[in-house]
Amino acid sequence: RANSKFRNSKFGKKWFALKKWKRIVVYVLIALILLALIAFATVYGIYNSFRTDINEDNLGISSEIQDKYGDSDIFNVALFGVDTRDEDSFSGRSDTIIIASVDKKNNVVKLTSILRDSYVAIEGHKNQKITHAYAFGGAELAIKTINQNFGMNITDYATINFYKLADAIDILGGIDIEVTEAERKHLNDIGDDENPDFNYLDEAGTVHLNGEQAVVYARLRKIDSDVARSNRQRKVIEALIVQAKKVSPAKYAEMVRTMMSLCETSLSFSEIMSFAPMITKDITIQTLTIPGDEENAIGGMYDGAWVWRYDLSEATQHIHEFIYGEPLDTVPDSVISANDSGSSNNKSDSDDDDNDNNNKNSDKGNQGGSNLTTKPAGTTAPATTAPTTAPTTTAPTTEPTTGNKEEPVTNDGNAEEPATADQEENTAEAANENAAA
Repeated sequence: RANSKFRNSKFGKKWFALKKWKRIVVYVLIALILLALIAFATVYGIYNSFRTDINEDNLGISSEIQDKYGDSDIFNVALFGVDTRDEDSFSGRSDTIIIASVDKKNNVVKLTSILRDSYVAIEGHKNQKITHAYAFGGAELAIKTINQNFGMNITDYATINFYKLADAIDILGGIDIEVTEAERKHLNDIGDDENPDFNYLDEAGTVHLNGEQAVVYARLRKIDSDVARSNRQRKVIEALIVQAKKVSPAKYAEMVRTMMSLCETSLSFSEIMSFAPMITKDITIQTLTIPGDEENAIGGMYDGAWVWRYDLSEATQHIHEFIYGEPLDTVPDSVISANDSGSSNNKSDSDDDDNDNNNKNSDKGNQGGSNLTTKPAGTTAPATTAPTTAPTTTAPTTEPTTGNKEEPVTNDGNAEEPATADQEENTAEAANENAAA
C-alpha cells in the first residue's frame, strides 16, 4: 500500500518515468555520497580523538595583548615535554617549555625556550618554578602561567612525553645532531642505565641518532646545566623539522595522523595541515632562551629550591621584540603583579651574602657548587636556514651550576611543593613521598 502511494505521488510518477539505467545511476551516486560521508566522519573522528580542548577564556590573556596581536599573522603555540615514568601519560612536570612562533607568510619559525627553573607566579599556588604549573593544572594552567608572566596570547599547545618523542623521531628515520665528546660519553652512560640493549654512540661530531638516543641526548643535564639542556632540546626540534622536509608531500596527511597519535594537542588536523606547505620551502629557524643577558638573572637556592629569578618585565619585552620585532608599549598588569609578588628581584640578606661569596669563588662554583649565582650568557642564537641539514645552536659560554640533580616526581606524575634546600640537593628521592597536589 505504501509502495502504491509512492508510485502515485508526484515524485513517484517522475521517478518511475525515468529509464531504468538512469535510476541505477542515481542509486549508485547516493551510495557513493553516503560512503564519502561515512569515511569523512570516521577520519574526522580519528583525527580529532587526539585533540584535547582547553578553555580559551581561562588562559590569562590580557585585553591589551589580545587587541595588539589578535589579528597577527604570527601563530604562537606552546610546546611541552613531560618527563613522566608512564609512557602513555601526558601529566607531570614540563621539563621542556617552548613557545613556537610560526610565521607562514615569511616561512620563519622562532623557538623561545623558557628555562624550567624560572621562578614565576602560578595562579592558585605560591610563586615557584614554572615547570610545576603543568603538573598542578595540565596544559591549561601551564599556558595561563606563560601568558600571565610573559604577556603572551597563546591559546594552543602540543605536549609529548619522552617515550612518544622517541617513536616520533624513529618514524622520521632519526635525526642528525652534532654531539660533543662529553655529551657522547654521558649519553652512553645514561642510555646503558635505562636499557641494557642501548645502541652506544661510538664517536662525537655530527652523528645520526635514533629515537632512543635522541631522547637521551635531549635529557642530558648533569654534565653542564639546564641552559645547555634547553639548547639541546631546541636542536632536536630543529633537526626534526629538517627531517620532516624529506617526507613526500603525498605522505603529509599520514605523517600528521601518526604524529598526532603520539601527542596531546589542542590543534585540529586541518590546522596542523595548514602549516604543511612550509616544509616544502627553506625554513628560517631562530632561537632564544629566557632568561638571557637582558634579564640579569640570579640563579641559586631560594625558598627551598634552586631557581632562576629575573625581571619578568624585561623578559616580556625581550620575548616580544624577538617574536614580533618590537617591544610592547606597556607591560601587562599580570607581569607587573608577578614581579611585585617576589618572582624576580626580592632577595633576602642571606641571598645577597651568598651572591657575594659565589661571585668571589665563581671558578670553584663552576666545578659543581650548588649555590652559584650567575646568569646565562649568549642565549640568543642567530637565525639559521634549514633546507637539508640541521642548524647548529651554540650553547652559552657561561652557564649556571644547578647542583647536578633531578627533581622528584610523584607516582601519579604530579609536582611536589619545592623541597627544602637540603632535600633539594641531597635527598631528592626521599622527597617523592611528600607530594602536594
